[in-house]
Amino acid sequence: VIDTGYDINHPDLQSSTRIVTGHSQVGSSWAEDGHGHGTHVAGTVAAIGGNDQGVVGVSRNGQLKLHIVKIFGNDGRWTRTSDLIRAVENCAAAGATVVNMSLGSNYFSQTESDTMARIFNQGVLLVAAAGNNGTSMKSYPASYPSVMSVGGVDSNNNKYSGSQYNDQVDIAAPGVGVLSTVPGGRYESK
Repeated sequence: VIDTGYDINHPDLQSSTRIVTGHSQVGSSWAEDGHGHGTHVAGTVAAIGGNDQGVVGVSRNGQLKLHIVKIFGNDGRWTRTSDLIRAVENCAAAGATVVNMSLGSNYFSQTESDTMARIFNQGVLLVAAAGNNGTSMKSYPASYPSVMSVGGVDSNNNKYSGSQYNDQVDIAAPGVGVLSTVPGGRYESK
């Protein structure tokens, strides 16, 4: 998960560093998340089921190995293209088979596109958010050919009004009102 970090102390998320590893490319630890977006994504993917806590992730047994790369500071602001390239390379080097990037930019980069293709050709599934501008404009990395682009739908399976829509969107998933983990042992819908 490439994002804002991970609240390793959340009771509904795995805290064992045998299961969850990470790297920070900003000043603070990967194992803290002052913004909350990364912890929300991680909970959606892997919140532990059957533990009498708030939510259940897609993989709920608490054994899914996660590798967190923190590329955003606590303000959640976008970083440089080179930061994303390093983060994807870090995930691949750590043995990730799937890389989640719930992030994006309007700017195409040939270097970034080439890196995504190289990592994809190594057998890593790259998945990114289609974008949140509600337009047909392309967002990157989601619109690179080697990245699976995920649009958002609401609880009625209608396109979420903020989701990008274009010929690069591969699939859609719940994208509004998703209850998941956030820092401080809490839960929020986003």
